[in-house]
Parts: sequence; structure tokens; C-alpha cells
Amino acid sequence: SRQAAALSTTRETPFYGRPLPQSTRYTINDSSSTDGHQQHNIPPLTGLQRLGTLLHSSLTALNDPTRADAVAAVGEVTGSYALSKILVAMEKDPVGRRILVERPLVDDRVATRAEKLLEQHHINLKELTGEQQQRLDDITFGAAYATFLQTHNFHPNERSKIRFLSDPNLSYVMTRYRQNHDYWHVLTGLPPTVLGELALKWLELIQTGLPLAALSATGGTAVGITSSSSLLSSQEREVLWEVYFPWAIRVGSGMRENALMCTYYEEELETGLSVLRER
Repeated sequence: SRQAAALSTTRETPFYGRPLPQSTRYTINDSSSTDGHQQHNIPPLTGLQRLGTLLHSSLTALNDPTRADAVAAVGEVTGSYALSKILVAMEKDPVGRRILVERPLVDDRVATRAEKLLEQHHINLKELTGEQQQRLDDITFGAAYATFLQTHNFHPNERSKIRFLSDPNLSYVMTRYRQNHDYWHVLTGLPPTVLGELALKWLELIQTGLPLAALSATGGTAVGITSSSSLLSSQEREVLWEVYFPWAIRVGSGMRENALMCTYYEEELETGLSVLRER
């Protein structure tokens, strides 16, 4: 949206905040597996097992928001209802329905396409004069995505596999949610800092209703406010409540239901970033 596009140009430091601490959320996965959505073959959890996993993982995630394994586990054991609602919304949407049928994954092939778009963008800039460069069409979404990956040394396969969801449809929806996360960083202009991640989680919560996003948004905010070794400085906390939180509510509520999940990003790599933001 136009509001999302404006966010990244509103303020500079300390708006973006400090970098995240070293995180365990990224582990290289083999995206070539035949199951199509990174799912372990496990039986459904019993009620007692689900409760135990929830308690342990929630405490771990609240104490250390960078523990991706714990945050992911909370999302899986608590997210069935929200995931089911997302699934229904995607089935009602023409693009969302195609995504569910074709089940695209964010993998090396997507990253390679994006890198080629970034290379072409650089070539185009070199061939033009300064005045022509200013008239050059907006950077493509794919080129911006490649820039994001290179800038932060991220890999498209760096997402945890599904461990606690036995339903293949819900498993794919959760996988798609996780893999879309970096796309949403690019769309909003939010960097992977503590402040940026909290803002994005608030937006995800409003859009998806996932308990995982609620835990990350409210739990991470609480840690930032109450911890003696606060993840957020006083300036960053002020920006969180005065800028990011109102922005997330305004933008999230202004989008159609599950708009973020019903976008076929792999088909939008050649689309101008500003054009995709407007849509």
C-alpha cells in the first residue's frame, strides 16, 4: 500500500533500530524434498504433548525471542484455528487458490531469478546518464528482494521445517507464511532489526491473526519494555509505540483480508516495487 511504501522513508536512525542479536532462527534446509512444503512425517500430538510443547516453547521464546525453533513450535501448536481461517480465505481468492494448488516454495531458483534482475538493474543504471537514471523505472520487486538477501546475508532456504502440524494443507500454509516473511520485509522497507521485526509482527498479527505473530509482537514488545537488558533503547520504544504500532494498525486494517498471503510473489519479481506496494 502507499502507507507501507511511505514507511521506509519516514525516518532514518533510530527508526530502523539496532541489529538483531545473533539468531538461531536460520538453519539451511534442503528445499528439494518431494513433500513440497518442508514437513516432517510425524503423528498428531496428543493434548498433553501439545500443552507441554506450548508451555516449554512459550517460556523459551519469551526469554529469548531470537530462538526460532521455540517461536516456530509455538506457532504450530497454537495456530491451527488461524491457519484454517487463512486456508479458507486463500481458497476463496483466485490467486490464493492457485498458490494452494501449485504450492510454490521460496528456494534457490527464486533467489537466482532475483539476482539476475538485480544485475540487470545495475547494468541499466551504468548505461544511463544521471538524468536518465532518475527517470528509470522503479527497481523491481525481485531486484529489491535480492538486495535484501545480499545485504543481510540471508538464504531463501533458511526456514525451520514443520514439526508439529500433521495436516498437509495447514502445513503448507504455515510454510508459506514463514517463507513470505522476507518478502514482507522488502514490501514494507522494514529491516531485520529488533524494532523492524516487532513492527512487521504487529502487521502480520493484524493480517493473519496467528498466535505466533501475537506472541512475537506482544512478547517481544514486553521484553523490550521490561527487561533490564532491554532489546530496545528508550528512543526505539518511543518510535515503536508512536510510529510503528499505529502504522501497523492503519496499514493492516486497510488491506483486504489476508492480502499478504494471497499474493503470488514469485510471479511479481519483475513488477516494480512501488507498483506492488500500491496494490
